[in-house]
Amino acid sequence: MSVHQILDTKITKLMLFLAIPFTIIVAFVLVKVAPIYALVAALGLGVLIVTFTNTDFALYILIFSMLLSPEFGSRTTMGGGITIRIDDIILAIICFTWLAKTALNKELSLFKETPLNKPIKLYLFVCILSTTIGMMLGRVRILSGTFFIIKYVEYFMVYFMVVNQIQSKKQMDNYVISLLITFVIVSVAAIVQIPSGKRVTAPFEGDAGEPNTLGGYLILIIAITLNLVLTPGILPKPKYRRLLLIITGLAVIPYLLTNSRGSWAAGIPVILGYILWSKRRWVIIGYAIVLISVVPFILPDEVVDRVKYTFTPQQGYARSLQEEVGGVTLDTSASERVRSWRSAFKDIKKHPLLGFGVTGWRFLDAQYMRVLIETGIVGLFFFMYMLIQILKNTRKIYMESQIPFLKAFAQGFFIATISMMTHSIGANTFIIIRIMEPFWFICGLVISIPHIEKIELEKLRLMEEKFTRVKIGT
Repeated sequence: MSVHQILDTKITKLMLFLAIPFTIIVAFVLVKVAPIYALVAALGLGVLIVTFTNTDFALYILIFSMLLSPEFGSRTTMGGGITIRIDDIILAIICFTWLAKTALNKELSLFKETPLNKPIKLYLFVCILSTTIGMMLGRVRILSGTFFIIKYVEYFMVYFMVVNQIQSKKQMDNYVISLLITFVIVSVAAIVQIPSGKRVTAPFEGDAGEPNTLGGYLILIIAITLNLVLTPGILPKPKYRRLLLIITGLAVIPYLLTNSRGSWAAGIPVILGYILWSKRRWVIIGYAIVLISVVPFILPDEVVDRVKYTFTPQQGYARSLQEEVGGVTLDTSASERVRSWRSAFKDIKKHPLLGFGVTGWRFLDAQYMRVLIETGIVGLFFFMYMLIQILKNTRKIYMESQIPFLKAFAQGFFIATISMMTHSIGANTFIIIRIMEPFWFICGLVISIPHIEKIELEKLRLMEEKFTRVKIGT
């Protein structure tokens, strides 16, 4: 029995021993509060107990809650307002409970050593330092700055929980299946929205949904599933491969109908990546040629209009709000981004090294520019260093992996990361919870591949050794 299993057994017995008196106390409290608070408290308590008793099961809860949890509150298109999702609460409880669990059990390491520990710590340190200075000088509101820093920490904690918890390929397979089930549910929920005539969004986002978020999430998973489809022999049965192909094709429909130009742009490196690195590049080239040929005839009018609108000069007052870049006229939305980038370049001169602090400048919907204005040149350097290390180590894992499925999964994530970096040009991709939770979860799986292969190869060696002993009668 492994250390994780022994500890989980001990903790389970302790929790069962304490459950009865604690439940009685909670029952007396809950009957005196409003039903909604009682429901939230019960949910939080349940997640807390589950995380203490079985971290593996808590991660399954997290997978499904990433995209399928309701959202409360409201926010403006300029980043104002506050929204709270059940997922935020669940993630916070899981993170803090897991930290408490590792503190109580010295056998469990808090942060397992991985190639990404250093870049994550450096970038997070710069964010905290810059924001603290911003708070001291009155540029950053304490509440908003603290909230966003905690948010960043939670994303990284998802990564560390995964790399600490995963111990077998079977465990990884189950996580991937859970991610795919969530992916299917989100895709179907988005397709159901199509008859409404509105831009499709992720489930439970209310009237003011974020199509760009859904587009980013879909292309992240599509980039990975596409490689599993293109690589024959890595799934146990051909029918699973065909099913995955159907799932991927199904997701392309809502991906296009998000009408998110940033998400469409993020699809370009996915296509180019598989043309460059896939052994079945001619299949991709063939499909790309066919798709380009028929797209003008099969795409809905709103998708075509969205593309045309990007570069169409308007009339009257709207024309005065449009910017020209390289002789090309941009629509009002893209023009606003260009103006905000110019303002950021101008203001960064005031605090070039560490920036204004997280949330210390006005809202900016562009990841790289936001990192620059909020954490300065130093922050942008370490942010890019972190992304490069993800690409470098993912590529290394792909080259060295021996198990075909894990090899294909690593290559898929490598291309997906480039896709997210492209998506970040016009969106705060590495801040958006519905993209970053699955991203860092999958990143944890990929970085764990060498550890998983080591365990699986050791199991294979022991089986061969046992077979040899049986064969020679010893």
